[in-house]
Amino acid sequence: MSRKGTIGRKEEYTAFGMLALFLFFFLVFKFYPLISTFAISFLDRNSLRNAASTTFVGFSNYRTVFTNEATLQAFGRTFLYSGMYTLFTMSTCLVLAMLLNKEFRGRTVVRTFFYMPYVTNLIAIGVVWNYLLNPYRGPVNRMLLALGIPEGRLPLWLGSNTSALATAAAIHTWVGLAFPVITLLAALQQIPRSLIEVSELEGATSFQRLRYIIIPFLRPTLIFVLTLTIINSFKTYTVIMALTEGGPGTATQVVSLQIYADAFKYFRLGVASAEGVILTIIIFIISLWVRRGDNDEA
Repeated sequence: MSRKGTIGRKEEYTAFGMLALFLFFFLVFKFYPLISTFAISFLDRNSLRNAASTTFVGFSNYRTVFTNEATLQAFGRTFLYSGMYTLFTMSTCLVLAMLLNKEFRGRTVVRTFFYMPYVTNLIAIGVVWNYLLNPYRGPVNRMLLALGIPEGRLPLWLGSNTSALATAAAIHTWVGLAFPVITLLAALQQIPRSLIEVSELEGATSFQRLRYIIIPFLRPTLIFVLTLTIINSFKTYTVIMALTEGGPGTATQVVSLQIYADAFKYFRLGVASAEGVILTIIIFIISLWVRRGDNDEA
C-alpha cells in the first residue's frame, strides 16, 4: 500500500474514532436521559422510598401537572419570560451587530469585552447584579436617587413581584447577547460590499438598505438566532437561580425551577419527568413553527 493510501486510511480511522466518541457521549448524556425521563413520567416514582418503582400509572403524572395550579402558573411565567427575553434579544442583537460591524478605533477590544459576560460564571454574575440592583444599598438606585427620583419611587428590581421577571429577562439578555451578536456580525460581513455601495449611489436611505439588502441576506441567520433564543429562554435555569432562586415568592418560578423543586425538594420524580417531557414538546413545537413559518415565507 502506498504512503498516500496509508495516510488516507489513518485519517479515516481518526474520523471514525471522533464520531464514535461523539456518539457515545450523545447516547449516554443526551439520548439515555431523554428516554429515561419519558419512561419515568409514566411510573409511580414520587418519593425516595419508591425511587426504583416500575409501577405503571399511565397518564396520572400528566394529569397532576395539568391540574396543579402552581405548575400551570410556572408554565405561564415561562411563556411570559420567553416572550420578554426573545424580544429583548432580537431587538438588540441586530443593532449591536451593525454597530460593531462599523470601522472605529478599538473595535477589537470592544468585541472582546462584549463577549466577556457570555463566558463568565453565572453565579458570580448573579451575586454582582444582586448587589448592583439592591433596592436600598445598590449603586443603581443610589444613582437614581442622586438624579432626583424620590426614594419612595425607586424600583425594587429583583425584589418586586411585578418587576422581578422582566429584570431577570433583561439580565439574561445581557449575559447571552454575545453569541447572537457575533453570529449576526459574521453574517453581516458576508454581504457583498458592492451592493451597499450601489445602494448608496442610488440614494437609498439607511432604512431602505436595511429592509431590502441587509435583512434578506441575514434572514437564514436571523431565523437560526431566533430559534436558539426561544429554546434558551424556555430552558433557563442558572440565571434565575443565581438572581432570585424563584423569588420573591414565586414571581420568577419558571418551569425549569419547578421541575427542580418537584424532583429534588418534593421528590415527585414522576411528576417532574412529566413536566420535563411537556416542556420538551413545547420547545419542539415552537421551534418547528418558527422554521415552518420561515419556509412558507421563503
